[in-house]
This record gives sequence, C-alpha cells and structure tokens, in this order.
Amino acid sequence: MSSYQSINPANNQLLKTWPSHDDSYAQQALHTADALYHSPWSKGDIQPRLQVLQHLAELIDQRSEELATIASKEMGKLIGQSRGEVKICASIARYYAEHAARLLQAQPYPSDVGDTWLEYHPIGMVVAVEPWNFPYYQLMRVLAPNLALGNPVLAKHANIVPHCADVFEKLVLEAGAPQDAWTNLFISNQQVADLIADPRVQGVALTGSERAGSAVAEQAGKHLKKSTLELGGNDVFVVLDDADIDEAVRQGAQARLSNCGQVCTAAKRFILHEKIADRFMAKFSAALQSATPGDPLDEKTTLGPLSSQDARDRLVKQVDEAVAMAHAWSAADA
Repeated sequence: MSSYQSINPANNQLLKTWPSHDDSYAQQALHTADALYHSPWSKGDIQPRLQVLQHLAELIDQRSEELATIASKEMGKLIGQSRGEVKICASIARYYAEHAARLLQAQPYPSDVGDTWLEYHPIGMVVAVEPWNFPYYQLMRVLAPNLALGNPVLAKHANIVPHCADVFEKLVLEAGAPQDAWTNLFISNQQVADLIADPRVQGVALTGSERAGSAVAEQAGKHLKKSTLELGGNDVFVVLDDADIDEAVRQGAQARLSNCGQVCTAAKRFILHEKIADRFMAKFSAALQSATPGDPLDEKTTLGPLSSQDARDRLVKQVDEAVAMAHAWSAADA
C-alpha cells in the first residue's frame, strides 16, 4: 500500500490514496525536467515565466476557498489559518511576477581591471523536500523564484498531504507552465538521496527536522551540491518581572497553539521570572483551557487536531514521559 494517503485528522477518515512512484518514474521525471532546463523555456526570455506566475496568483485567488478547505481537511489546520496561507501564496507568486525581472538584472560590480558585472542564470534542476505544516506555502516559496529564474523543480512533499501537492502541481500547469517546470514525486527517502546524487540535479532545498536536514546535507555535501536547510527549533519564550502579564499570556497562548503548535517557530519552552511565575501560569493555563477544540472547518473551533494519528500518539507518549519524570523529581526532592 502507498504511504501517500490523504487522511482527515479530525475523524481519521481515509479520503484518497496516491500511488508511490518507482525508480523508473523518477528517472523519467529527471530526464524530461533536464530537457526543459536545456530548452528556450529556461534559457530564453523571462517574460513568459513571469506571466505564468501572474496567472498562478490569479488562479489561487479565484480558488482560495477550495484550496483552504483541502488543506484543512488533509492536515487539520483551522480554516481561517488555511485561508491566510493561501493568500500568502498568491502574494508570493505575484511578487515574483512583478519584481523578478528587476531582481535578476545584471548588476555592475566595482573593479579596477575593467568592466565587470554579476549575471543571474538558471543552474539546472532543483530537488525540494517539504513538510506538511504549511502544505502550500512550503511549495510556493520554492516554486516562485526557481520558475522565474528557469530552474525546473522536482518536489517530494510530505506523505500526509498528497492532495495539496497534487492540486498545487495542477494549478502550476493550468497557469501555463510546461509539464516539467514543477513535478511531484511521491517517493521514499532513499529515492531522494538517489536524486541528489544524480549529476543533472544542481541543488536541494529542505524544510524539516534536524534528522532529515542532516541526511540531506550529508548527501548534498558528498556530491558537492548546493543546499538550503530550514530546520526545526526549540524556541524559548521568556517572561520577565516587568512584563505586561496579560499581553504575555495572549502572545504565549497564540505562540503555543497556532497551527496546533506545529510550527518550527512555536514557543516550546517557557522561562518565567520567579516574581511573576505563579500569576503567569494561572492566566496561561486559563487561556489554554479556553481553547475550543473541534473540526477545523468549523469557524467556532480555535484548536484543531494534530496533523495525524501518529502525531497524536507521539505527543501522548511525550506527555506521559514528562509527567513520569516530574513525579520522579518530586519523589527525589521529598
């Protein structure tokens, strides 16, 4: 059975399954994307590519509610937050449509040895490995600059958001891009490593965990490929004794619960000055308890589900371990 399944985390209902791609499919995608890179589409006038981005922004605006609903059903994001993500994606596409020509102009470079300048050219295929927590934005931020420049992208999206990946690819095609400007590959981690090793691939972009970033960086370094890595964090939320406690509570709850806490910049550790710790914790606990869990498509819901049953099970295990450790510390202090 394919691991690329669309499952509604609000009710654990299987919506649809997408077939995984085998090695021959991935190799064919490499071949055709490489051919596109060597074509006038990538090497020629930038304006046709910018027109695609402009049309893509318009399509996203027209279908914003459809796209937001797909994301909320597939990974549990509140519908209002999904709408905001879709709006950002349209803005990114429109920004590059309007500004890429200027950004990619040759730039004069100071030199004492004659006329020098810096030029920008496509370098070839880019592999993108992207997570589920912002299922459209993580794709658009890779697509827009690379499409403007002329680099074809082979994208491995997270296996719990194949519907978002599928609808995104179809929008790119409908906007007028050629078949291989953006290609979804529903493949394994080992197949990603094989792509990075291929001499036709010139770079890799990853957003994900430290573990995933380490594996991709190792493979990219081994084959001297350019790479960008946006990894997770363990961000601290500090409240000092002179803070506005009500405002700190408001921001702390938002930083902890936005996207159900599934954001790399979410507040994960709270450090409180001892003078305000009890007061902050009482108000912070009340703020968390006031959240309204439920269906992410319901406008009254303020706390949707975690992205999957596996994510829920991991969190329960972490909480149980933390409680057990707290009891052990309490016993040791007694």
